Amino acid sequence: MDRSYLLLVGALSGLVSVLTHAVLGSMFDMLRPQAAANTSITANVDVPDILLHMLAGTGLGLLFWLSWGLAAVVSVPWWIRGVIFGALCWLILGLPAVISLARSRRIALGPAAVIATQWATTCIVTGLACAWSWGEMG
Repeated sequence: MDRSYLLLVGALSGLVSVLTHAVLGSMFDMLRPQAAANTSITANVDVPDILLHMLAGTGLGLLFWLSWGLAAVVSVPWWIRGVIFGALCWLILGLPAVISLARSRRIALGPAAVIATQWATTCIVTGLACAWSWGEMG
């Protein structure tokens, strides 16, 4: 598997994850208008956030390549391998960073949960995209 291909897939999946989270948050806000009045799930997504998620997707693509596509996980479909990789990345990298950010900046539980779901979406989408491309091209 070519490393540059996985880096591109990771970057694009980071962008797709921002779009996915924005669409899901908008649907949640439409279904629960009283929750939207208090706290909105769709946080304002600006260019630095988009670039950060794209860069994180690229890094996760490199990490997937370095792990040889989780070669130790055998006899499972590509999507299970992708979910496992994404969940591990979120638990090891994303969740501690969000907890540290929330504690240091004294962010309330609701906005911290929104940030955590944004990073979970990025990790899962990147894991699925890398696992699919590894299975198709590898």
